[in-house]
Amino acid sequence: MVKSLKIKVVLSLSLLILMLMAAGIMSILDFRKIGNSVDTVLKNNYQSIESAKKMLDAVEREDSGILLWMIGNKDLGIETVLSADSIIREAIIDMEKNITETDEPRYVRTVMDQYEQYHSSVKKILEDGHSTEEFKRIYDTETDSLFLKTKEAINKLMVLNQDQMYRQAGIVKEQSRRAMMPAIVSIAAAIIFALLLYFFIHTYFIRPVRQLISSVKEYYPEKGQLAAGIVSKDEFKKLEEELNQLIYRLRKTKNSM
Repeated sequence: MVKSLKIKVVLSLSLLILMLMAAGIMSILDFRKIGNSVDTVLKNNYQSIESAKKMLDAVEREDSGILLWMIGNKDLGIETVLSADSIIREAIIDMEKNITETDEPRYVRTVMDQYEQYHSSVKKILEDGHSTEEFKRIYDTETDSLFLKTKEAINKLMVLNQDQMYRQAGIVKEQSRRAMMPAIVSIAAAIIFALLLYFFIHTYFIRPVRQLISSVKEYYPEKGQLAAGIVSKDEFKKLEEELNQLIYRLRKTKNSM
């Protein structure tokens, strides 16, 4: 049994410190884990969305380029088509590097397949020596349809990553709520500690002091020893014993005189 008031106070305070430190460490670890995982996923999703936007813009430029070529502005049309094709292929490479979803590779392959079909149709118009009417027929019956399918495939890939960002935001919200638990634990610990501290202070400080005060007020020499009734084995018990020793010495001195 602990007999020192100093040790009792230190132990009481140490309990609160340990509980609060544990809660703080748990919160730091949780938030750090959330931050690292979310940063990686959102960064990849964002880059995939940006790549998809570049592809949409480039595929529309390529379609504009073939239309320019068909109306007679052949140099600018070919230049626009080649520039757009280069941008699209670079964007596809970037997408393959930033895959985060389970089905994302399938979506990327679909985009690649649809674009290759569309670009092949575009090259057919540029390379074949058909008449203007034939170019228009190929565009209306084949190229335009492939253009729309390519845009649809790119949009689906972009929506996939956008949905993942929304889901990730929900996950972050839930994980943040869970990360608040250590803070709640800290508050509960503080309340429990306050109650325990009140109990210890009342039991080992207030009550012994009151007992000593009451016994001193009610003491008469005829009673002999001071009876404070302190049961703890700490400094207050030692004080009671020393007071009784003092009373004994005073009585002994009085009797000897």
